[in-house]
Amino acid sequence: MGALRKADYYYGALLSVLINSGLVPALFEKDNEKRQIYKITTNKDNYIIYSKYHTSPTGTKNFSWAFTFTEAEIEEIKELKKHSGKVVFALICSQKQLNDYNQEIAIVSWDEFIQCVQINKQEYKGSPRLSVRLMKGSHYLRIYGSGRADMLGNQDNTIKIERNRLSSL
Repeated sequence: MGALRKADYYYGALLSVLINSGLVPALFEKDNEKRQIYKITTNKDNYIIYSKYHTSPTGTKNFSWAFTFTEAEIEEIKELKKHSGKVVFALICSQKQLNDYNQEIAIVSWDEFIQCVQINKQEYKGSPRLSVRLMKGSHYLRIYGSGRADMLGNQDNTIKIERNRLSSL
């Protein structure tokens, strides 16, 4: 038996959720610990799921996880979209100390990802980023990023996504 890595716990959680939802994922590409890519087929369509995990949220009441993407990852994502069609993102939001609350899997569509990260932008201030915010008591997660501010003036500018979005694939 091989040694378990920290990443196995987080990607294992995603696989468990997928299987418990009646989906049968196939590992598409395993390159490193920083991300996993899966193929799934639902009764609606075929998807590529690009997944990453983050274990260091900020905040005490409302938690936020900032997922950064390297230039190589952005190029990889563009190639996936070009050759594979429907790409969605599973962002595994966790904490170093595992417990039953304040942990989410945000399922982000391609269009939402593009709005938040702007992958065709030539220059970024910092790294391309997508952030997921969990608001206490909300039925939605809020996403924003390097291409979309969370606030414009005093107005909320985040994209609200359902917390149980996996069932809509």
